[in-house]
Amino acid sequence: MSSPKARFLTALTYAGGLLFLAVFIGPILWFLALAIRPADTAFAMPPQFTFEPTLNAFRHILVDPGVNGPQVVNSLIVAIGAVVLNLPFSVPAAYALSRFKLRGKKHIMLWYLGLLMAPPIAFLIPYFILITRIGLQGSYFSMVLVLQTMTIPFSVWLMKSFIDEVPAELEEAARVDGARWFTIMWRITLPIVRPGIIVTSMFAFVFAWNNAAFPLVLSARSTATLPIGTLGYFATSGVTWNFIAAAAVLAMIPPMIIFLVFDRYVVRGLTFGSVKG
Repeated sequence: MSSPKARFLTALTYAGGLLFLAVFIGPILWFLALAIRPADTAFAMPPQFTFEPTLNAFRHILVDPGVNGPQVVNSLIVAIGAVVLNLPFSVPAAYALSRFKLRGKKHIMLWYLGLLMAPPIAFLIPYFILITRIGLQGSYFSMVLVLQTMTIPFSVWLMKSFIDEVPAELEEAARVDGARWFTIMWRITLPIVRPGIIVTSMFAFVFAWNNAAFPLVLSARSTATLPIGTLGYFATSGVTWNFIAAAAVLAMIPPMIIFLVFDRYVVRGLTFGSVKG
């Protein structure tokens, strides 16, 4: 039989795990309850813990009038486009910073880090002027292009750490056989770091999906994304919390599906290179 001390430590571990889970799952469950409960009971005093679930909020945002339905499609277009445009630039850049002896490599990495640390609002006015001058205001491409300010620096930092873990001896052997750097990167390095590429793409998608600052000033009514549509429920006449909660729950679904489908790549990517033979 286990000792009282061991049982106490086990109970303490379970209690800590439940508390940790409540901190992260609690807000999601609260928003889900807010979305499916009648609007007049959301902030009733005293609080009403029992209610009859209804899907009126989801029907409002998706069917009648269904304003947020097209915005989900817009968000998917922008987020997927940001990932597709991101990888051809970030992967070769990460490979060059990892394998080549470049002058000022440290400063380049610090510059990327500075772009990550800078608030997106600092870029809004210059980007708005630039996009307006070249006639791309309100287009999908303008948002996809501007989102590279966030996705490329993060992807370069993350991909460089994955490529650093690939043994250089593999590439040197291919180089002795006459392979050029692009062939080595495409046929040797990238297949090895495929979990890292998938993880990088997933995080780039989430960054682009959740971003509201750039679409706020660069999108039009027909190209507005879901975060922008959610802001429309904050009005001078009041805040419709059930519609906001329904839109927030809807916004959680695509990233959750992606992480559930590719969870094995997340584990492999985050542990890549942690064990060396």
